[in-house]
Amino acid sequence: MADVLVVGAGPVGLTFAGELARHGARCRIIDRLLSPSPYCRAIGVTPRTLEVWDDMGVAREMIEVGLWLTGHRSIIQGHPAIDAHGDYSFLPYAHLGLPQDETERVLTRHLGRAGLTVERGVTLVGLYQEAGGVAVQLARADGTVEEAGFRYLVGCDGAHSTVRHALDVGFEGEAIPMTFMLGDVRIAWDLPYGMSLRALRLNEAAPPDLFVAVPLPERGRYRVSTVAPDRLVPTGGTGHGIQAEMPGPSLEDLQAVADDLLPDRPHLSRLRWSVPLQRLPVAVNSHDGSQIRRREGTARL
Repeated sequence: MADVLVVGAGPVGLTFAGELARHGARCRIIDRLLSPSPYCRAIGVTPRTLEVWDDMGVAREMIEVGLWLTGHRSIIQGHPAIDAHGDYSFLPYAHLGLPQDETERVLTRHLGRAGLTVERGVTLVGLYQEAGGVAVQLARADGTVEEAGFRYLVGCDGAHSTVRHALDVGFEGEAIPMTFMLGDVRIAWDLPYGMSLRALRLNEAAPPDLFVAVPLPERGRYRVSTVAPDRLVPTGGTGHGIQAEMPGPSLEDLQAVADDLLPDRPHLSRLRWSVPLQRLPVAVNSHDGSQIRRREGTARL
């Protein structure tokens, strides 16, 4: 029987499961999605993360599918652009640009070499503490439900964590009180490969106008983020994180912000993915409408 159940097969869960296996612990890793997300989402990887991946034996694979982030161009209040380049020669690694889907692909392959596979289409629907461990209920996509026991359960299931809600662990801290829109697009401009761009215009008593483009390994393609106009702000959603249930911004929405903030008005094209990203300045403790019953220190979904 596995000692540990890891819930969530994003970069955190995959890394956690890989390190458990490397140190001899028996574990299972589950994810409610039937297949990994094919979109870039997170991109930046710090030098320290690469050092950890080096210890794990996957740093070289990550570098091969990423690109080095060499600097950034800033356009502030419409003034001429300023380029800045980072010097990381004193470190073993620099900053790497790596789409999250590539990160997950490499880590999943790494798990396979350790004899582990992600159990997909499996959702945690119940958990409670018992002597010496935790008992769980796992629902599969085919409707079957499995009951199992583990010494430990680790929640790596994101901003809307089922594990966190079941244990009544708050989501505390501050957040930017704005909704952003993200998109994966091609941009025709003269920005050197590996450089990001940030355009910013401050407004009195209102959110700033913002356009950020982070390069992806495919030349000419960027993950862009901007503040969403009021007409695109979700009226529903769960208050924080990617609002996958909401319609994403159109290419025209992103182009309008670029035209407004970038003096040369570069052409955006070939939108591959877009989504709203909502961040509110409150701690969110709800469970998206689900009921949690707690009894004598236990938690059930």
